[in-house]
Amino acid sequence: MAITFQVDIEATLEQVWALLDDETQLPLWMPEIVETVYPKDRDRDAPVGTTFRQKIKEGGRVKDYDGEITAYDPPRKLGIRLGDGQFSVDITYALSPIGTGTRLDYSAELTVETLLARIMGFLFRPLTMRILNRHMVNLKRVAEDAAAAERSAAG
Repeated sequence: MAITFQVDIEATLEQVWALLDDETQLPLWMPEIVETVYPKDRDRDAPVGTTFRQKIKEGGRVKDYDGEITAYDPPRKLGIRLGDGQFSVDITYALSPIGTGTRLDYSAELTVETLLARIMGFLFRPLTMRILNRHMVNLKRVAEDAAAAERSAAG
């Protein structure tokens, strides 16, 4: 299952990138993220192949996911893979400048490992799309608020 989404954000590439690349910023726009843990020896300058664990609140429980950085070209492209053994999702965030802001092209490709996961993916697609839309609205709001505050402080 493939999902794509595009949003224009009135903030610089660097401002949007900071929200994608810094694990401490992720909960600002994806409130379900409880924790993201990287190895202590990770190379922040060359992170492709780096694995991590992410805890995500789903309903009333917290679920662990294994992750890996699959692409890294700051401040233009970030790719990650998340999975739990039943499914994996390859996500790409691609940023490009537009006017005074940034266009974010989001794409995700879901791979399911079991028939049950395939059925669940189909049934939960509308919910998945609502969550994605909420995350993109949150990202836009957080980035634009930060950009406005930075402009106000500078001017």
